[in-house]
Amino acid sequence: MADFHIEHIKAITPQAKGRVERLWQTFQDRLVIELRLLGIKTLEEANAALPSLLQKHNHKFAIEPKMTVSAYLKLDPSIDLNHVFTLRNYRQLGTGNTLSYNGKCYTLAQPASLRLDAETTVEVRETLSGDVLLWHQGQPWALKETQKPQRRTSGSKKASSASPRKPAQNHPWKTTYDTTKTKTKRTTNNSAFQDAMYSQHNSYAEVTW
Repeated sequence: MADFHIEHIKAITPQAKGRVERLWQTFQDRLVIELRLLGIKTLEEANAALPSLLQKHNHKFAIEPKMTVSAYLKLDPSIDLNHVFTLRNYRQLGTGNTLSYNGKCYTLAQPASLRLDAETTVEVRETLSGDVLLWHQGQPWALKETQKPQRRTSGSKKASSASPRKPAQNHPWKTTYDTTKTKTKRTTNNSAFQDAMYSQHNSYAEVTW
């Protein structure tokens, strides 16, 4: 309705509503009786007899209007009906002006000046003939099916953490146990510890006690 610039004017007066109610009452009272008199029993037979029944009704109850000028306006030449009677959905743009619709990837059919950022919500219209359009700011942009862009993966591999190394049994950092006493006491060999510290600091002068 908005595309055709049609405004809905509601009937708020009792007189206007009464005309509609009287018309439906006339149809309900007379149409069923007319169909029964004609012996009509199926829906197909009723549809075939309806034009003659309407002509009979108009001949009996129709009244000439005071104004014969039609209230209907002509269609605006700038309105394309193929762009109005469409299926309409909303999608988010991906990289390179691509979007996904009905399981397919689409992009602009022709190079255009249209520049939209990724993740921009746009309107997608599918016409009765199956054409898919991108509708933006009142203008249609033809779309074509394309391949979904592949994500680039970097060739460099991330370095993995080094595996833990277990010291040998004779390593100086290994502690010794004095089993001569009643309770097992953990002790450290000072000479072995000094040799280990020297191997790390390259001199005894750097080692503080």
